[in-house]
Amino acid sequence: MHIEIHDNIPLSEIQKVFSDFYPYLKIEFYRKPHKKYEASDEKNQIDPDSLIKDIRATHVSGLLEILPLYRVSQVESEIQQRFGLSAQIYRKEKEGWEQTTDMDDFTLKELNEIGRNSSDEFILEDDEEDFEETSEELDELY
Repeated sequence: MHIEIHDNIPLSEIQKVFSDFYPYLKIEFYRKPHKKYEASDEKNQIDPDSLIKDIRATHVSGLLEILPLYRVSQVESEIQQRFGLSAQIYRKEKEGWEQTTDMDDFTLKELNEIGRNSSDEFILEDDEEDFEETSEELDELY
């Protein structure tokens, strides 16, 4: 996956390209950088509609390549170093999203799979609940 980064695009465009490629992951941007294994403070989250030129001091354009075997920490670090943007990758977890702080050494491929499995598991749990309700209804009929 390649993402073109320049001053005149909103963060939401980067987020869309990233999530289209990794549907069980998302990327958010913050005013302050974080260290490896550290969470980003929600109060520092930047509005996705913000243009890149309005939020960074470094005005370097370029193409960001993100491969499935890149580790979370590598991606976040490269975005910070090359483009001056503080990024945090999130993983889908059942009904919500979790920062990948304790999973910075996982690859994007691994995390996307974990997120997919978490979502599939949630769907399976719903189906099992529906099955139990249907079984109880059938028992009442007989």
